[in-house]
Amino acid sequence: MSVICLEGASGIGKSTTSLFLKEHFNFKIIPEVNEMFERPIKESSTWYFEKQVERWRLAENESINGNNVILDGDPMQPIWYNWIFHDLGFQPIQQVFEFYSDAIQREKIKFPEKYFILTASETELRKRKASDKNRTRKNFETHLKLISPQLDYFYKMNSLNFGNVEIVQTKNISSTAMCIYKGLPKLNLEIDQSILLNNQRQFVQEHKSLKQD
Repeated sequence: MSVICLEGASGIGKSTTSLFLKEHFNFKIIPEVNEMFERPIKESSTWYFEKQVERWRLAENESINGNNVILDGDPMQPIWYNWIFHDLGFQPIQQVFEFYSDAIQREKIKFPEKYFILTASETELRKRKASDKNRTRKNFETHLKLISPQLDYFYKMNSLNFGNVEIVQTKNISSTAMCIYKGLPKLNLEIDQSILLNNQRQFVQEHKSLKQD
């Protein structure tokens, strides 16, 4: 069955949409790293990357067992996140690519079959944040800055990878979930993972992301 990924800005509705798909269409959800795992006191430089690999393993096992699977957040997230926020002290992008290149070659991780990138205006996102009393979203303002470069990154991927990225303008949870359900990949195309990774590597090397304030 399919392994898909939901991505988008903080407050866009990834988790609530995932829950809707679980309740109405029996999807299995693989939460984000920070929801699944407790960070160690002495965290290695690759701990977060390794947990993304573990998330992928869990998703792949569920798919093999006949389930449609949602990754709530991209298991390849450090690639574009560390590129976008390159001067916030995260691992250098070269280190990120070295890790993922090795993991792909060892068949420990793959890109999801399809990405659904959820979008909304900043005004709408601010309204949603204000109405959400359950989460503080302390990095909300910082994460608003990732919207444009993140879209550029996934537009590039989509142009190279048989349309495996769909941009979804969110309105309400049910309509967003139905759009995703109807957009599930019909065929499991075998895509060369190393070529796709190298294409994205070339993109981030050739494009500047953000200049931090």
